[in-house]
Amino acid sequence: MWNQRLPQKAGIYGRLSYAPDGSLEKVERQEADCRALAARLGWGVSEAHIFLDNSRSAWQRNRSRPHWDRMLRCIENAEIDGVLVYHGDRLIRQPFDLETLIGISDNRGIRIASPSGTRDLDNPDDRFILRIEAAQACRESDNTSRRVKRAVKARLERGLTQAGGRRAFGYGVQVGTRTRVINGEEVQVPRYDMLQQNPTEAPILLEAGERLLAGQPQASVIRWMNSKSTTTEGNAWTSKSLRNLLLAPRAAGLIERNGEIHKAAWEGIFSREMWESFRAYYKESAEGHSAHTRERRYLLTGVGGGQCWADGSWLSAKPTGGRNRPESRIYYCGVCRGVGRSVKHTDAYVSGRTVRLLNSPEFVAQLATAAEAPELAADLTALERRRDIVRQQVASLADNPEVDAELALLGLASLEKKIKDLRHQLGVRAQQNFLARLVGITPAQWEATPIDIRATAVRLLFGVVLLPTERRGPGFDTNAIRVIRARSDGPPPPRKAKK
Repeated sequence: MWNQRLPQKAGIYGRLSYAPDGSLEKVERQEADCRALAARLGWGVSEAHIFLDNSRSAWQRNRSRPHWDRMLRCIENAEIDGVLVYHGDRLIRQPFDLETLIGISDNRGIRIASPSGTRDLDNPDDRFILRIEAAQACRESDNTSRRVKRAVKARLERGLTQAGGRRAFGYGVQVGTRTRVINGEEVQVPRYDMLQQNPTEAPILLEAGERLLAGQPQASVIRWMNSKSTTTEGNAWTSKSLRNLLLAPRAAGLIERNGEIHKAAWEGIFSREMWESFRAYYKESAEGHSAHTRERRYLLTGVGGGQCWADGSWLSAKPTGGRNRPESRIYYCGVCRGVGRSVKHTDAYVSGRTVRLLNSPEFVAQLATAAEAPELAADLTALERRRDIVRQQVASLADNPEVDAELALLGLASLEKKIKDLRHQLGVRAQQNFLARLVGITPAQWEATPIDIRATAVRLLFGVVLLPTERRGPGFDTNAIRVIRARSDGPPPPRKAKK
């Protein structure tokens, strides 16, 4: 009789899952229970055939279970003659899985045992019962999925995300403590209100975003953030951690689910306009260029700094001096080598012009007027959606002969121009916000400000051009330097080289 045969080389299958009471049934515990069951039944266990799928779903058919697949191969190769499992739903949650197991086990005398009972896959009555149990398990999975989706939808309607998870930088005010078991010991850990902005972290994140959009190099922004804070895990900031934080909808008071944006129940650290600007920044600029990691040392060197009058080349700095003169630094053009100015005197002149402008009532009024401009994010989002639709139409012209190709291409070009103009306006707005933080600065405060911040401010306010001078001796020839005020829609364009 089939029920008199005892497997002598049974395998053990375990899979991580949450029990109905919410406790975590670890695969190691499942394995121990299966070994105890084998001892009670008199089954032999094959030590080479322990199949443990850790954190693997059996309900999702598109999710692989490597050890389940290996177990099926072992059954097919007659390496095992039985399967021990903690519970039937650890093994099978879909009728498809059961039919696969029955097909491979056909006429091989495979038996399955769990604390809930023993089945023989060669017995028609047992196969019938197993099919009923698999259908019930599948139904329960469907019910669970429906309840979870409804709960997620209900939270989304209230502007909330899934509860739990790590505290996001910029959010979380401690409202007490809670007990956690760590390494077998009970410890008190902080309990946070995740809907409130952290008064220390939120201003840092806001200023980092404004600095980035205003044109300060990303590497410089990261160095500044590392001087102010760490991540919530206590790590140093990197380009990846900053990028992920700025692109996350949470910091803009938004929730993104299934490609749709929803208003969150908490206030954003950024406006949606700024968040859209971050997306454009990383999409068009940061991903296509390597970050500059060299720390700035001079006010007017490099791209965006001072320029040579002759060919528009960006200035460099080099030491100068002699046997009887102390060494100093000069700005010079490395192409024509026709200009050279003292770094110390040039910086003092440009810094004075900058501080005076930042304290000018007319300039302060100009920034205040710009701040009252309407939001641009909604217009940009709508245009990008229309642009994507037209792109799809252009890509499928062969399948849609009713679409006028010429009109579609003209429409696409028009949308691209409008999107470019809006993104430019967003960039200018960020630059104005950056400069607004420096309004009213004193000369002493200016000198105490990091050099990269001062260099960005100068680039946004002026274009600096060095000209030849015939003056000799001490002092500084102000007639041989042009400090050109930037336009209201952005910094002046770079000079082009003379032919």
